[in-house]
Amino acid sequence: MNPIDHPLYGRNRPLFITRPVERCGLDLSNTLLVGRPSFRLEGNGRAGKSKAALLLQRTHKWRPFNLGFLHTIAGNPERHTEAYIFRDVVMGIGLRHSKNASAHDSLERLSRAIEEEAGRANANEVLLVVDNAEHLVLQDYKHLCKLQDMFGDDPKLFFLFISQTDAELHGADSIESIAPPHVNGRFFVDRHPFTGLLWAIPEEERNEYDANDVALGFREHDQNLRWPEPDGPTYTAAFARSAYENGYRLEQDTDKIKVEIESLCASEGLAVPKDWLMQSFEPFVFIVLTQIAGKDPKFSGLTSEQIKYALKASAFTWYERFRQRVRK
Repeated sequence: MNPIDHPLYGRNRPLFITRPVERCGLDLSNTLLVGRPSFRLEGNGRAGKSKAALLLQRTHKWRPFNLGFLHTIAGNPERHTEAYIFRDVVMGIGLRHSKNASAHDSLERLSRAIEEEAGRANANEVLLVVDNAEHLVLQDYKHLCKLQDMFGDDPKLFFLFISQTDAELHGADSIESIAPPHVNGRFFVDRHPFTGLLWAIPEEERNEYDANDVALGFREHDQNLRWPEPDGPTYTAAFARSAYENGYRLEQDTDKIKVEIESLCASEGLAVPKDWLMQSFEPFVFIVLTQIAGKDPKFSGLTSEQIKYALKASAFTWYERFRQRVRK
C-alpha cells in the first residue's frame, strides 16, 4: 500500500471520539432524557465544538433514543427579522429556497423538512444544530420560539446551539441577562462548557480512566484508528513501524510533550493552558506521524527538538496567543 493513500493525507482527516466529545454526549443525552427543549455547547474558538457536534450526529452510542439531525449556521445580518432567520435556516439545512421568500413560506418549508427528517430517522425528536450561535440576538431567539411552538411531541424540535464564548465581548451571557423568562428558560438553562483535550483527569473520572485526555487522544492513534479498516495497522504502527514493533507508542511521549509546551509557554509569555485545542492537536499528530516518524527509519521516540518543530508547525503558540489575547 502506498503511504500517500493513508487517510491522514486526506483533505478531511478522520474524526475520532475524544473524552471532551464523550462528556458532551453524556450531558446532551441527559438533557434529552429529561425532556428539555435545547442545549448550549459553549467554548473557546478552535476547541473542536463543531466537529464534536458532527461526531455526535454520526454516532449513536450516546443517544437515549432515535434522533433526527439537521444542521445550519447562524448568519449575522444587519436586520434580524423573522423572514431572514427562517430563510437562513431553510438554506442552511441545504434546501433550495428563494431569497425573497416570506417568513410564512419559510416556516412552512422548515416544518415540512423537520417532519421529513423525523420520518427518515424513525424518530419522535429532531435535533436542529445551530452553529455560530454567538451571532444570534434576542429577537432571533424569539423567532425560534415560534418555530419550536409549531411542534408538539411528535415530532418534537430540539435546538443544539454551538457558541464561541471568546468571539464577542459579551455574547450569549448578555442576551441571557435581558431575555424574558420564556426565552431564557428554553434556550439558556442547559449548557455544556466544551474544552480541548484536558491535561488533568477530572476528579470525578479518576476511578474510571487511567490517563488524561491528551494521552487518550494519542492512544486512539496507537490502538484504535486503523487503515485499512477494520484490521489494518494502527496509525502509529503505519508510520512508525519499526518503533511500534519494538514497543513504542505515541502515548509514551505525553509527559515529554507537556514539558516542551510548558517551556514554550514560558518563553512566549503565555500561561500554560489546562487543555490542548484540537485545531492544534490534530496537525501536531499529523506532523509527528507523517513528517517525523514516517520519514525516519530509525525513529524510536520523539526528541525535544522534534516536539518543538511539531508544536511550531501545528501553530500551537499562535492559537494560544489569540485565545489568551496576548500580543507579541
